[in-house]
Amino acid sequence: MQLSEIQSLNLDEIEDHLCIVAARHPMSEIGQEMQFLTEGFQARGIFFLLLDLDTESFFINLQRSAHCRRFFLRKSREQQSADRTFLALSRTDALFDSIAGGDWSLALDIYDLSPASWVPEGEYQEDYCYHALIHAYLASLTGRDDLPPRHWLGRLETVVAEIPDSPLDVARLELCTQFVEGNAERFWPAFESLAEISQHLAEKVPLADGRLFEFPWLAADRYVSTELLAWIALARARGLEIPQREFARCPSVAWTDKRNAVTEDLFVELEMEFGL
Repeated sequence: MQLSEIQSLNLDEIEDHLCIVAARHPMSEIGQEMQFLTEGFQARGIFFLLLDLDTESFFINLQRSAHCRRFFLRKSREQQSADRTFLALSRTDALFDSIAGGDWSLALDIYDLSPASWVPEGEYQEDYCYHALIHAYLASLTGRDDLPPRHWLGRLETVVAEIPDSPLDVARLELCTQFVEGNAERFWPAFESLAEISQHLAEKVPLADGRLFEFPWLAADRYVSTELLAWIALARARGLEIPQREFARCPSVAWTDKRNAVTEDLFVELEMEFGL
């Protein structure tokens, strides 16, 4: 199947899931659909980048992915949703999408609206600590009195020590360690290691047997990682000089910082139009 065909399938899925949102279902009943919608917007941005080299649409759709997550978390809180599974901090890539998309304030909104502790039924503890560490760094840039990144680094070290056979988590820990220490000499080898490991894992995700018809966004992750792009932006903010080279699933044309134009929130419009 051609990427242009997958892009079209992905847009169909986005439209279908937006109709579900507009139908005013309780958030407790559509957590999975909202997660799929977040992933759909991320993939839409990636398809624009791959097919048209359209960075503006790439950044816009990454921000929309984060808007979707923020809307879901906010409405779940307003509705006092009892289903915590899809509320977990690391449940989606919205953190990375907001950073790679250039609107870092969205990441802090998502953190503030997410549960204040690990949600075992919705995420792995190592993923929770990993996301919390990045959020803590973003909070430190605004002068907020949150727990510092070193606190989360210690928790991540403790958790990863129990799963030494997980190369992805070991690589993430090493990257976070060098980031917190501000060690550029060791940060970039750690980044490259994470890029290689995550590429291998992405290539192992099965796309045959009609899966793309149901989950077209899976194809996008094989080509571009918003997690890696987010780390490029974070490294720049940390003052770690970026090597002039390309990394796997991290095209330099999409490197950004937190100064991109802010995209209008589609979900605010839906809320007003349909009385959500």
